[in-house]
Amino acid sequence: MPITTYIKRLIYPLYIYQRITSAKRKELRRLFDHFRKPENNLSLGSKLQIQLFSNMEEDGIILRLIASLGIEKGYFIDIGSNDCINSNCANLAFNFEWKGVFVDADEKLLKIGKRNYRFFNKETGNRFVQSFLTAENINSIIKENSSTEEIDFLNIDIDGDDYAIWKAIDCIQPKIVLVENKIEYGTHDIIVPATEPFLSSEWGASLVSFNKLANQKGYSLVATNREGFNAFFMRNDCLKTSGLQVLSVVQVLNRRHIKNSFYSQEVMMPLIESCKREEAEKKKRLQLSL
Repeated sequence: MPITTYIKRLIYPLYIYQRITSAKRKELRRLFDHFRKPENNLSLGSKLQIQLFSNMEEDGIILRLIASLGIEKGYFIDIGSNDCINSNCANLAFNFEWKGVFVDADEKLLKIGKRNYRFFNKETGNRFVQSFLTAENINSIIKENSSTEEIDFLNIDIDGDDYAIWKAIDCIQPKIVLVENKIEYGTHDIIVPATEPFLSSEWGASLVSFNKLANQKGYSLVATNREGFNAFFMRNDCLKTSGLQVLSVVQVLNRRHIKNSFYSQEVMMPLIESCKREEAEKKKRLQLSL
């Protein structure tokens, strides 16, 4: 057994328990009730800096968003769930009694998650699905494993073709969608596939590109984490009743610390040219196949 797996087996029950105590749940419930009131939902604040299972403050942002819609016990789909504990959906499952589907390519990580959910009596109603996700199979995987078409929260974080995955999804219309963007691409409208010929460390789509896709699907940007790489979109019909305001891409990209993370033009221009060449080649291949 790999040492990391062994360590996780030992410490995860304690790690989880510290985050789901009665006192912790009461505090989360108090915050939920607070943000359920429209007058308390006008701007981000320090009360959103909640990091229980998420890598950064995503837990707090999600709490605010579901509270604004009054979602008590919802349903999620977590695409790229890792071990289902270091997850943007874990707080929902453990502390708010949500149910959903965890999907990841790594079977060992899913087994770690399933074991711990069973230990805390949270396995029932949740599904743990091993699959290598593509734009071609994502809809069938969702249909086969989700117990409902009414999805409240969709999390996409596969460190690859996140853009292509969301673009391909047409079998559900989640109320809230969280995607990981390549904030380093700055103001460029660029989508770099995580496939050949792009075999370097570069992949992903800019926030500009994701925002365009979101608008086409009927969603608006409502929040990002502090560093900007995790972007939250809300379905427009839900946004009207939430009391939340649209967050512009310009507002995000103008944050000083985010601006400082942008790649230089020397890095971006060759990448942009490579994407253009690949797009032209793709069109040629498509024409030849007709």
